[in-house]
Amino acid sequence: MAIRDMSFWRPTLFGEADLSQVLRNEMAALKKGVLDWPAETFLRTSQTEMVDYFVDRHSVVVPQLDLGGIQQLPVDETTTFVEDIAGHPHERRLTVLRIVVPFEGEHRVFMFRPRCWTMRDWYTTVAEDELQISWIGASHDIAPAHKRFKEELDEITKHLAWAKEVIDPHNAGLRDAVEQLIADRRDKLLADRDMEAALGFPVRRREGAPLHSVPVARRRITTRPRPRPEVSGPFEPEPELLSADYEAALEIIGYFRNGLERSLPTAAKMSEEDIRNQLLFTLNTHFEGQAAGEVFNGRGKTDILIRAGDRNVFIAECKNWKGPKAITEALDEQLLGRYLVWRDTKAAFLLFIREGNPGEIIRKAAERIGQHPRCVRRLPTKDEGRYDFVFRSVHDDGRDIRLAFLPVVIPSVSESGSGAA
Repeated sequence: MAIRDMSFWRPTLFGEADLSQVLRNEMAALKKGVLDWPAETFLRTSQTEMVDYFVDRHSVVVPQLDLGGIQQLPVDETTTFVEDIAGHPHERRLTVLRIVVPFEGEHRVFMFRPRCWTMRDWYTTVAEDELQISWIGASHDIAPAHKRFKEELDEITKHLAWAKEVIDPHNAGLRDAVEQLIADRRDKLLADRDMEAALGFPVRRREGAPLHSVPVARRRITTRPRPRPEVSGPFEPEPELLSADYEAALEIIGYFRNGLERSLPTAAKMSEEDIRNQLLFTLNTHFEGQAAGEVFNGRGKTDILIRAGDRNVFIAECKNWKGPKAITEALDEQLLGRYLVWRDTKAAFLLFIREGNPGEIIRKAAERIGQHPRCVRRLPTKDEGRYDFVFRSVHDDGRDIRLAFLPVVIPSVSESGSGAA
């Protein structure tokens, strides 16, 4: 006898949408979101907060089943009709068993079709944070029920593994893609402002332009970063060290650091100020300012800076290692507190290590920098011997400061001499 009607239950159609196309749509939506952000607030909003916002909004979280939290719903019954050999319908009461499988992640992933997928019928319905797997059959027939639930869980696990193979590369490349999109748009907007200023005519501003728009549809509740509410009026372009020049300066500092570490007998006798002066000379052989003058200057005994007009666009601080506490003091009292004003966005911190275990000292110093209350996050390591961080400005919560930490290992004269022997 064959079951003819099970209208009380409708299976979920796993894999309704092509997963690769879904992820392409996410990238298109990401690009549109960056380009549609109002220009004035885009230039005023922390780039780090924007990156985190877009990464969170456009990443896809593969569900993880909580197999230890599976529960059984109370047994149910249903009336259906079966046909006998002659085709005559007969009413029959069947038993309905259901189990609930909790999960964490995005339930929509179950609807995506990865590169590998099956055409089987599913006996699972999907809710926001749980699955319900159903079985219908005759009473006391427990073995088929066990078999159904096990097979269904195995197939669901397989489906999620296939989805993860496609989603993980998307998520892994998202932050770099967001950072590049934001950097490109920022460069474009700043170039537009420079053209606007160079044209010479007064610019008419729109009356009542909204500060920012809030997206209507969101997968997860995320707060869009906003500029400081007290800031108003049009964005004014300001002097800024280009990212390419910043990276070039850090590269030269890195070469200089490597040269010092290879010339231990000479370097060990040099003071912080001597090293600073040599570094200034090296930097100015690669860069020139207006009228071919020196672009890198010194102020005080241990800092290096680039000035544009009345502001600093790059600051490097040089310090000897004197314990983790001295790291915090150098950040608070000099780099963040005294040398970096509200418009500064790029800095470097050179730490001279003259005694002790260099590896352990570098680890402690990097941890101390990352634990600073103004540190937003630590960036992925680009080069060996360099650690990058993003700080929030002391003077403006909407402004980020890029800080590169470069440790320099220079043993004292006695240590370098004994090491040579």
